[in-house]
Amino acid sequence: MAQPIGTYAQRTAELGRHIFVYNNIRTSQVIYSLTRTLRNNASLRQLPFLGKKTVPAALRKDLWQPFATISFPSPFQGLKALHKLREYRKLHELSYPLELIKGENGRLLGKKARGKILMNQKENSVADIAAVLMGQEGDLEKALKEREALHVKGDKRPMPKRGIIKKSQKLEAKIAELERAKTEPVNIKWANILDAEFAESWPERVIHDGLAVSRYTALPPEPVETIEPKGEVVL
Repeated sequence: MAQPIGTYAQRTAELGRHIFVYNNIRTSQVIYSLTRTLRNNASLRQLPFLGKKTVPAALRKDLWQPFATISFPSPFQGLKALHKLREYRKLHELSYPLELIKGENGRLLGKKARGKILMNQKENSVADIAAVLMGQEGDLEKALKEREALHVKGDKRPMPKRGIIKKSQKLEAKIAELERAKTEPVNIKWANILDAEFAESWPERVIHDGLAVSRYTALPPEPVETIEPKGEVVL
């Protein structure tokens, strides 16, 4: 069977350009993915144990639906955002105020009720996305200050060590990537665009749009360009 040469390499290089967000229609649990389809084992590892029957034995496609698709200008920006989003969700699920799981009488709710409250991360995820994008606004300023401090450190030595040179090269590449990303928008497509109102505010460079209806799997955010092979690869 023939396959286009370079297709896998292109997809790997673009890993992080898009974050696909899924939510459970029953429990409102949220899963972040770099791929359009949810992988069972990798997705289940994102769900912490919050009580009996809070972590399923396997994912059911009919219970998980596309919630949003976030498209970034660069894979670097998307991977960093994904790392932050998973950290924030873990804090919501495992480090929460006791008032959240108390009833009107001031007593702790039952195990089933507590698990239901903690599994509902739909609103928190929207606020987290906005917070992460707002935080990325200051990444360029931090990188510029770090470069200035690195140059001062290097000027004190007549011949900078190899470690300083390598760090400077990586920092310059990071700054160039951030400068390019700052001028390009971040596109977020929502299954229900009204969900964006769960966040207090959004950066100006964020563009909101509706997500096309699809079952189980998010639609491709943009056409995938492939390189026509000069020959055929026989598997």
